[in-house]
Amino acid sequence: MATPWRLDDAEAHLLSLELFGMRFGLERMRRLLTVLGSPQERFEAIHVVGTNGKSSTVRMCAALLEAHGVRAGAFLSPHLTSFAERIRVGDADLDGDAFAAAVQRAAAAAAKVDRTLEPGDRVTQFELVTATAFAELARRRVDVAVIEAGLGGRHDATNVLGAPVVVLTNVGLEHTRWLGPTVRDIAGEKLAVVKPGATLILGPVDDEVRELAFATGARVVEPEPLQTALPGPTWASSTALSWPRSRGACMSPAACRWSPSGR
Repeated sequence: MATPWRLDDAEAHLLSLELFGMRFGLERMRRLLTVLGSPQERFEAIHVVGTNGKSSTVRMCAALLEAHGVRAGAFLSPHLTSFAERIRVGDADLDGDAFAAAVQRAAAAAAKVDRTLEPGDRVTQFELVTATAFAELARRRVDVAVIEAGLGGRHDATNVLGAPVVVLTNVGLEHTRWLGPTVRDIAGEKLAVVKPGATLILGPVDDEVRELAFATGARVVEPEPLQTALPGPTWASSTALSWPRSRGACMSPAACRWSPSGR
């Protein structure tokens, strides 16, 4: 029987995978999740993509769900001091021992997958952390997991979800070597996670990105800035204080309660 890992062991293993760099493609991730029992199929998901504001959006969404009585979890990246910060259940990060055990289980599954791959190929660090998160969130029986994409969307390890709700926070020039040289190219990579029939919530984007968003076939929801009196002498307009604008959008907090589809 293997010796249980401590947090230091888990983080050392994850850091060792940095040597193999970043590799695009979803096949390794699909194989890894299959070995783990397809945990991503045991919870509903909200998938958050965008250039800026993803982590704060993930935390806010999870907190709102919890406030409405939904058992929620979250996966974020990167972290500040510990990889364990990337997985949250309720309003708390996963503790070190639980994170270490989850990584050890996922690493054992990754070793099996590595033996099926071409020479020189192996499960990446981000794939392993993402699979660890999905498996642990499923094990903790969350109703909804709010998942932050890593890089882009189309080839990101999180793009195995087929999430019924996607949030696009905004789009700017970033990682142009991998995502493309223009905002339109980058938006296309991020919006590739949206499946027809999903609900797509748009943050502040320009008309070019909005056009691509509607072309996904999703039900698009855009917030309308809400004028509100804030402390101080002036009025402020904030997208964070907003109301959904969409055909069939929620028109009351009660109507917006999460309703898992058969799970």
